Amino acid sequence: MPRLLTATVALALVITGCSITTNPSSSPAGTPQAHEQTSTGTPEESTPAPADTPRSQQPAATTPFEIVAGGGTDATADKALDAKILGAAWDIEIAPDGTANLLINNDRGQLRLERIRPDGTRAKVDLDYNRNLGRRIAVGPDGSAYVNLHVGEKNDAIYRIKPDGSQSGQPVIDYTTATTGIDAQPGKAIGKFGTFTVDAKGRLVFAVEVSKGGHSGVVIRRLETDGTVRTIAGKRAKFTTYDAAVAASAAALHPPSSGAALDWETTAAVRIDELVTQSDGTILLAAVGDDNGGTARTILAITSTGKLTEVATSQLGGTGGAPVAPAPFTQEGTVNDIGVLRDGLAAAGGLIAVSTTKHAPDDTTAYYNGKYTPGQRAVLDQAHGKAIRLIRPDGSISTGALGAEFALGGGYLYVVERDFLANELVLGRVKIPA
Repeated sequence: MPRLLTATVALALVITGCSITTNPSSSPAGTPQAHEQTSTGTPEESTPAPADTPRSQQPAATTPFEIVAGGGTDATADKALDAKILGAAWDIEIAPDGTANLLINNDRGQLRLERIRPDGTRAKVDLDYNRNLGRRIAVGPDGSAYVNLHVGEKNDAIYRIKPDGSQSGQPVIDYTTATTGIDAQPGKAIGKFGTFTVDAKGRLVFAVEVSKGGHSGVVIRRLETDGTVRTIAGKRAKFTTYDAAVAASAAALHPPSSGAALDWETTAAVRIDELVTQSDGTILLAAVGDDNGGTARTILAITSTGKLTEVATSQLGGTGGAPVAPAPFTQEGTVNDIGVLRDGLAAAGGLIAVSTTKHAPDDTTAYYNGKYTPGQRAVLDQAHGKAIRLIRPDGSISTGALGAEFALGGGYLYVVERDFLANELVLGRVKIPA
């Protein structure tokens, strides 16, 4: 059984103050146009609950799953719904103006950025730095996209693609960047992990491995506006025996008793898979490592005041958790019932989205309720994804969709659905009930 260690009250305190940089007044990506292939759907009406019924106990309406890109026949189409989008989406982020940014790798190992604009048009940017591929993107407050690319071990670099698609051959930061700051040595600014995010002030926040005196660990650093690099969380744990090393790795998946992010001791057995930064300065991170003899995944929150708090954790080899409800956004329990956490992390508007091992109902049609073209339907019929669960400020959880990569923005949950055999994908979204 998964072991969730965060109390609901503590979770509510963490999440309530968190909000990602969004622009609710802007039209979200893929706003339907006057176009024959636009995916639409009519929500089914549900019986109204009594006025005094708590929101978390109210029945969920069957919300339409709207396709905003893909399922067309032309790989070069400018209109997102005319496009046949080939490749695997490794990451997705929503810009403040509602533009969806997808990092896509095709079957020849070529990397590109796909931008699906709010007006339903599509732009492609080929990323050609003669480098091997990175797996993460982040979007800054000005709409710029950042991608990590690398050549060989310890040669990661983060590049910026401006909103107009222009690129620079010079990275924003790389392994050779000379830096100063807390525990940041010249040439050691960024390491092999390469996971990163961009905060509301446009500063890069990234994970890096550090090693000194025979002890290695992972820390979270931030590239300041003056070019210096500052460690904001983590330090190397020191130990003298194997048992102490195992204990230190397990302890690293849980907050320090002091609550201070800079007191968080880590080891080389811990890695940071994902980072998400929010408009109030809170940073969410997904840490993976050994915990009591098994591999565990933990979601942690670093506040702007430097405190570290645990949100949720589970053994990756575990089972259980609340089953997926027959319809989306139906309360499935509390965060303690979330199940086995998998890859994926997003946050916006007081919500946290994670993915879990899927225990889907036999009939999942409610999750794909909408009107689709034959091309869109073909991808959806072959899509096999994880359960994407939302954690609300009150600690309740619900499944919003079944899919692969996902993001939050403008009150929507965006999800990539993929037909692995055809190497084709569609981008859909579902409106999150208030």
